[in-house]
Amino acid sequence: MFDATKADLKDILRSAEEGRLQLPEFQRNYVWGDADVRSLVASVAKGFPVGALLTLETGGEIEFKPRLLEGVPAKEVRPAELLLDGQQRITSLYQATWSADPVCTTTTKSTVVKRYYYIDIKKSLTVGVDFEEAILGVPADKVVRRNFGKDVALDLSTQEHEFEHDLFPLNRVFDTKSWFRGWWNYWNARQRDVSGLEKDFDNDVLEQIQHYKMPIIRLDKRNSREAICLVFEKVNVGGKKLDAFELVTAIYAASGANLREDWAARRARIIGSPNRRDVLSQIASTDFLQACTLLHTRELRLARAAELMRDKGKIEVKELPQVSCNRDALLGLPLHAYRKHADAVEKGFVEAGGFLNEHKIIWHKDVPYPTLIVGLAATFAILGKAAQTAAAKEKLARWFWSITLGELYGSSTESRLARDVPELAEWLSGAGPHPRSVDEALFQRDRLGSLRQRISAAYKGLHALLMRSGCRDFINGRPTDLMTFFNDKIDIHHIFPQAWCKKKGIPPNVFNSIVNKTPLSKASNIAIGGDAPSVYLRRIEQRQGLSPEALDDILRSHLIEPAHLRNDDFDAFFAARMDALAGVVAGALGKAVVDEHGADEAEEEVAAEEMAQEMAEAGDTDNMVELETA
Repeated sequence: MFDATKADLKDILRSAEEGRLQLPEFQRNYVWGDADVRSLVASVAKGFPVGALLTLETGGEIEFKPRLLEGVPAKEVRPAELLLDGQQRITSLYQATWSADPVCTTTTKSTVVKRYYYIDIKKSLTVGVDFEEAILGVPADKVVRRNFGKDVALDLSTQEHEFEHDLFPLNRVFDTKSWFRGWWNYWNARQRDVSGLEKDFDNDVLEQIQHYKMPIIRLDKRNSREAICLVFEKVNVGGKKLDAFELVTAIYAASGANLREDWAARRARIIGSPNRRDVLSQIASTDFLQACTLLHTRELRLARAAELMRDKGKIEVKELPQVSCNRDALLGLPLHAYRKHADAVEKGFVEAGGFLNEHKIIWHKDVPYPTLIVGLAATFAILGKAAQTAAAKEKLARWFWSITLGELYGSSTESRLARDVPELAEWLSGAGPHPRSVDEALFQRDRLGSLRQRISAAYKGLHALLMRSGCRDFINGRPTDLMTFFNDKIDIHHIFPQAWCKKKGIPPNVFNSIVNKTPLSKASNIAIGGDAPSVYLRRIEQRQGLSPEALDDILRSHLIEPAHLRNDDFDAFFAARMDALAGVVAGALGKAVVDEHGADEAEEEVAAEEMAQEMAEAGDTDNMVELETA
């Protein structure tokens, strides 16, 4: 027993504010990332569907203990409805558009921050600009800092500063009059007429949000216990995400093309058989479409540039179509373009796999960013043999390590990828300067101490760089290659064992860092056990028949000073290896590691794996569209 309807977003948020709409108490607390919040707001501002909400009327056979949505001021009130599905969406929209307090969100490094969000008025009205780029998140003090907190890049701490930069505070979207009055007066005093801009922004952007309607499926309280339990099972595990590939498949089917079969065949060839390319084993159908779309939109841009040169003798950048690989661009990829580029893209993915293997990224779990494979594949597809020269691969490697060690693909990935691929293709072919990402990549020396989990791109990158530099296994003395990696079960393990470190009182956030880890076989890790280095080194020498000099050479291949291990001197080892790893990073980036301390924004560290586990256990299916099958 349910009904489906639509409700104004404003009424839903007011209901949450008043406590009439709450959550079941058992729903876990977690926050969306900054990119997720901006993407959601952009979808609402463009009037796009963001999925239905599922609520349960209270007072029925089953009563759940309720709690207010995160960010709602504390109050004692009995809810009329419980939000079963849609917690992330409504919490994000409440905090971003309704609450006076900043949004609690996470960065790409899985740290919790508090941010206010603004809409760049002029950028939001610019044709061809992805709306997400018009949404700006700033720290809780409304001051954006750079250069490790030393320089102020943007100050919005006063309303006058907001007016000066034409940045509209998103949490005023349902109460705009006084802000617009102040903005108008501010610029009127400076002889600038913003009335037309205000009208366009109000009509094209604000009204979309203010009058946005969300579909709601309401379960009434007469539903039985069995029915409600079935709904929870469906919410937690049911439904199939309707992604861009599914929609493009349906579009192509009208022309008699079977995209699903075509992709299945191409994927099998990309991954390879019987010699499987494990590094490519997680390539998704949408990844392949993204690469094809990058080639297609780049081709359209180049064709338009040539047309402008022919007709006008000059090129106006604003007249050029954007290179893109976002969802809209994928859905707009014509069948003829897919057919034109698919073969080259397929070969590009195979070349990308070979490139990654050359740099000792062999296992799919060690890929820094899956999107990087898309960028590599698209670049190889564009340039063909021109990307295979030693000079081109050297440039490609510098770009790759800049993205990886600079951790640049954690947010706005599609925009960065669409910018990087054309720039990279021009650089490799000698027709343009290096991509801007190469300049933007920075690595702070202190970051080495905070790299503790495989979820970090830089962590994975250092693991690969150590193998690429020729580190040899403690027991068998072999360097890592495709064969030894899997046969010897190479993974990254502690040098000073955890058990020993705990006994010595060394904090986990120190001994678990990448500085105290190195690629080793499973056999070597077992041989190390939990003993002091001086003990396990002697044991390895005795069992393997290695001389101390031979084992010392192996240790040095891991950038380890043998004397520090043989003396069980953790502090000296840690300092020396941090210096050595910083040198490896500098070599890969082609620039010095930054020794400065500080941060641009206050961060609170969170265990990313624990957060991921909480999200999985919570079972919120936000932004999931169920694909019903007959």
